[in-house]
Amino acid sequence: MFIKVGGAVLFLILPSFCSMLSVGDYTLQTLNVQEFSLDGGSVFGVVPRVLWEKVIPPDHLNRVRLSMRILLIRGKGRNILVDAAMGTAWSSKMRSIYDLSEWRLDEELQKAGLNREKITDVIFTHLHFDHVGGAFEEKDGELAAVFPNARYYVQKENYETAFHPNMKEKPSYPSSFIRALGQSGSMELVDGIVQLSPGIEMVPMGHGHTAGHQLVKISGEEKTVVHGGDLIPSSAHLGVIRGLAYDIAPLEVIREKIALLDNLISGNWILYFAHDPFITAATLREGEKHVVVDREVAV
Repeated sequence: MFIKVGGAVLFLILPSFCSMLSVGDYTLQTLNVQEFSLDGGSVFGVVPRVLWEKVIPPDHLNRVRLSMRILLIRGKGRNILVDAAMGTAWSSKMRSIYDLSEWRLDEELQKAGLNREKITDVIFTHLHFDHVGGAFEEKDGELAAVFPNARYYVQKENYETAFHPNMKEKPSYPSSFIRALGQSGSMELVDGIVQLSPGIEMVPMGHGHTAGHQLVKISGEEKTVVHGGDLIPSSAHLGVIRGLAYDIAPLEVIREKIALLDNLISGNWILYFAHDPFITAATLREGEKHVVVDREVAV
């Protein structure tokens, strides 16, 4: 949450109470591992500051504070993570630029009764730095896998894009992490909609953000949860024109977002936000001007 002290805006980390959500054969839980800051204009694109600063107040460098939460899916003998945040393998300069918080992975796993060795799978929505970096740590000058027993899943198109990025996206795909992933021997490239386990699907959607972006859909008889990746990274991005400056095809983002929001509302599905500093997950409804949060859901 945010508070103001003497005119300054402070970001507070609230304690985790290990909320869990049951979906079919699986239990979903959030790992609040890290926060970072990005330029407000990069986060809200064409939306004027006078509008977005009411939602997330910027700091003196015009940066907004965002969460990098990891979704833990447990069931059928598997412990699955969706994305891996930024982690620790960053220079002091980059830590300062992103105002990178401490790395609380081990503490969060311990709260869940797990450790790094017990993670069986890591699904990447895409391989931008704030989603892949936490899967590796620096040891003896090299990048080593944080989850030694895990398989890594990414859409083939996204891996190819990350390996040969275009000029616009090159800073978002640090080559050291992409090489480490390719050399890990644990990566599985998927193509199209793929069922990782009964009730868990990797669904390509969000190509407007970056080629090969995928969502993760967890389905049960009574509930369905969709991890919004960076197609809808926060509740502040529910408006269809509220895209990221990082998006490579803004009009495609609009089309994809409309289709996803229609499914979420008609199916009463739960949307999981990776970067929202306030709301972890929610059901949605039509508002006066655009889709809005209907009911917050603890995960």
